[in-house]
Amino acid sequence: MRVLATLAAVGCLLMAVACGGGSSNSGTSTITLVGASCNPTSITAGQNSTCTATVSGTGSFSSTVSWTASGFGTITPAGGIFTASSVPFTQQVTITATSTQDTTKSGSTTITVAAAGTVSGVTASCSPANIQTGQLAACTATVQGNGNFSPNVDWSASGGTINPITGVFSSNGSGSFTITATSQQNSQVAGTATVTVANGANNQLPLVVDAGPAGLTNPYVNGAFATITICAPNTNTCQTIDHLLVDTGSIGVRILAKSAGGELDPTVVPLPKQMLNGNVVANCNQFVDGFTWGSVSLATVQLTQPTGGQAGETANTPPGASAAGLPIQLIGDPTIPSVPGSCSSGGLVDESNLQALGANGVLGLGNFEQDCGPGCTPGSGSTPNVYYSCSGGSCSATLLPLPQQVTNPTWVLPADNNGTLIQLPSIPAGGTTTVGGNLYFGIGTQANNALGSATVFDTDVNAYFITTFNGVKNSCSYIDSGSNAYYFPASGFPNLTTCPSPNQGFYCPPVNLSPLVLSAQNQSASNTNGSQGTVNFNVGNANALFNANNGMNAAISELGGTNSAINGCGSFDWGLSFFYGKSVFTGIEQQPVTGTSYVGPFWAY
Repeated sequence: MRVLATLAAVGCLLMAVACGGGSSNSGTSTITLVGASCNPTSITAGQNSTCTATVSGTGSFSSTVSWTASGFGTITPAGGIFTASSVPFTQQVTITATSTQDTTKSGSTTITVAAAGTVSGVTASCSPANIQTGQLAACTATVQGNGNFSPNVDWSASGGTINPITGVFSSNGSGSFTITATSQQNSQVAGTATVTVANGANNQLPLVVDAGPAGLTNPYVNGAFATITICAPNTNTCQTIDHLLVDTGSIGVRILAKSAGGELDPTVVPLPKQMLNGNVVANCNQFVDGFTWGSVSLATVQLTQPTGGQAGETANTPPGASAAGLPIQLIGDPTIPSVPGSCSSGGLVDESNLQALGANGVLGLGNFEQDCGPGCTPGSGSTPNVYYSCSGGSCSATLLPLPQQVTNPTWVLPADNNGTLIQLPSIPAGGTTTVGGNLYFGIGTQANNALGSATVFDTDVNAYFITTFNGVKNSCSYIDSGSNAYYFPASGFPNLTTCPSPNQGFYCPPVNLSPLVLSAQNQSASNTNGSQGTVNFNVGNANALFNANNGMNAAISELGGTNSAINGCGSFDWGLSFFYGKSVFTGIEQQPVTGTSYVGPFWAY
């Protein structure tokens, strides 16, 4: 009896309005509009489109909808995920969202379902296929099929790390890895490629800015020097050469022979000569202020040494060469005839000796693969005074195939071969005696040479970009670690006066105004990537800078000098003064930076 009474009371509570006869305090709500949209709006069989609804109304209305599709696939009633089925030809599917509160209110949209083709195969490839630990390989896939098939793939790898969408692969461990590209449309169809990963090379070469090599009469100011090892090809007969000037404004290894005051002794390390039709090939290399004359010799060049289980960076035979060894210039080679007049003409200084060159050689790491390139090859037209065929005590200008020309050592490295990075620390105002830094081979190939936030300035075919200073646009500008100052035209600029002799090539603003605080705007060459940026720099009184600290300062960031136009084209030479406190990249022509859209030649900092 108690149970029944309880139930009766509860029943009345549940029906409070009816039992009590009172009015409700609840507000009313209505649905006024339902809208629907799907993304993507065009798919093929097996693909999905995600649909969303927008519900409008008054009061405390419900935004919940129920989804339906007119056919050619299925849709989750609550989630709005439409999956297309196979269709014989393109079909329009109507997707409808209906309010669950008021089923008379709904909204619709359409999805196009295309007839999916069939995927018959996938081809995968990775470049480069041989990398070192920490380096990147960019993998690409081509999907074959019939009809309107999907070209998209998912990436996976048997080891290491690969981006499943972009296909960029790397590994911190050595080994051979299988890279698989699987069709997104048909997971049963895939293609594979192999990437071989070797233990990474030591790509770091120490640099020093000091007064130059032993035996130099006048101290060198703002010279970044490196030490490398030169070997006879395919032998262990080697000699280590210190104080090579690191020069991003020239191309090739140039070693000063012992007989010219340098260190390389050809009797100790006999380097074979580059030959052309039975004659010895010589090279006249002209810089802005002088030239060097010597034989084209062949060598194995050890740029860095093995360390910590890593191999060193060794430059050897260029692609397509028939003789072993990297073509270098042996400056002042006593076994070849004396310099011909066509090389020495023009009033340039002969720098084929230690006192004039100020270094035991030059490590040219600029933007090009060879020092002359196609302009010196057979069939190119006129013969520049760069390469000479020597016989019978005289030499005459000749043309030379690319593999035999003096070659950028970075370009022939097995992996870190797309450019270089130079890092030098900031230095005190007025200069300092010695600075240490590093040169890294490769750009974006190892953890220590990534572009990071550097701005990339694309160049023209001559490796020039644009610098605007004092309202003047200098379209033949470049960055050059082998120049020891900012060299730029400054006609009419207040207080940028030149020094008296013997330093008339430098600026000497009034001491009471020194240094001058200046700025210039850099931008990529015309019709390239459009990068631009402002550089703030200081130029001091060169005489005062040279005399400071009893003339002992070899590193000076405020050194500036005059510069002439290049064939009528204004030029701003960003020399070593520019490098202090920066990371400066030099990209080699035609060489990409993996994982980016950048291809040399370019400068970046």
